[in-house]
Amino acid sequence: MLPSVSTHDSRRATQVTLKAVALLSGALTLVFFISFVFSDRGLPELQHARSRAATLRANIAKLDADNARLRAEIESVKKSSYAIERIAREDLGMSKKGETVYMLPKK
Repeated sequence: MLPSVSTHDSRRATQVTLKAVALLSGALTLVFFISFVFSDRGLPELQHARSRAATLRANIAKLDADNARLRAEIESVKKSSYAIERIAREDLGMSKKGETVYMLPKK
């Protein structure tokens, strides 16, 4: 006849097994966390990536504003001959025939 195992012993073995699994899981989690925080590719790299992403978002916002300004200028040039004349005078230094242009030094 086989020796019978009591339910108390079986429960105790199950509890010991569960405690061992929980302890092992906790230890592995701790090891992964420590390696993430202190490794070169862990937390420092994450912070660098977030900083770079913020810089890129700021650059994108600036470029979006520049694009909007340029689109408005294009529409202005399409609709008005005065806008074309203004650009020719201010940006290209052009003048009408017979006009005298005075160049003042920039301060």
